[in-house]
Amino acid sequence: MMGFGIERRPSMDQKEFNELHARCVGAFGSYATEAEKTATMLASCTAEPMPLPERLKIAVQERIEITAHSLYLAEKLLLHEAARLGYAFTN
Repeated sequence: MMGFGIERRPSMDQKEFNELHARCVGAFGSYATEAEKTATMLASCTAEPMPLPERLKIAVQERIEITAHSLYLAEKLLLHEAARLGYAFTN
């Protein structure tokens, strides 16, 4: 027997939604900061290969940037779901 999925509404109040939104904005800010650091490091590239220690620093920074981006995307996904489904208000 095949059943039909029922979409459940999240139990979130205005305060929780505001906190989620603030986390999303903060995560975006962190991502933007890390992306700017990476771009600044990459600006020092020359026509010649960079020394290994500098390339390693950039590789580490790129991993930090990717992690910050992933965290932002996760928060944004939750925020989009709340926007799509709405959220319950409590007093």
